[in-house]
Amino acid sequence: MIKVKVIRTKVGKGAAGLFAAFRGPDKVLVGFPAGEADSDVIERAVYNNFGTSRGIPERPFMQNAMRNNRRDYQAMMKAEARNIVLGAVRGQDASRTKVNALKRLGIKAQGDIQAEITSLDTPPNAPSTIRQKGSSNPLIDTGEMRNSVSYKIED
Repeated sequence: MIKVKVIRTKVGKGAAGLFAAFRGPDKVLVGFPAGEADSDVIERAVYNNFGTSRGIPERPFMQNAMRNNRRDYQAMMKAEARNIVLGAVRGQDASRTKVNALKRLGIKAQGDIQAEITSLDTPPNAPSTIRQKGSSNPLIDTGEMRNSVSYKIED
C-alpha cells in the first residue's frame, strides 16, 4: 500500500488578499478637479467646453478626449484589474497596486485631454480673437488652461 501525503503551500494571502483589493481609493477624477486648479481657469474651461450664450461656441475638448480614447481606457482598466487581483492573491499590497493603477490611468487621461486642447481647431476663432491673441488655436492663449489639466485620486 502506498500512502500519499498532500502538502499545500500557501503563496501570498489568497482570498484575504483578494478582498483587500477592494479597499482604498476607487476613482480618478481628470480635468480640473476642485482644489487642483484656480477658479478662473476652471471657469474658462467650462465656458470653452460647453460654450456660452454670450457667443463663445462649444468646443467639447474633454468629451472628445474621453470618447476618442474610450477603448484605450477600457483595455487599460481590464489589464490593471487583472494585475490588482493577481497581486492581491500573491500577497502584494493591493491598495498600493490599485493607487498606482489609478495614477497611470489619470496620467493617460490627463495627456489625452491636453492633446485634444492642442489639436482642436473647430470651430475656429473669430478674426478679432485671432488678432487679439496672435494665434488661431481656439483653446490656447497662454497655455495656462492646458497646463492646469490634472488628475486626482479619490475614495
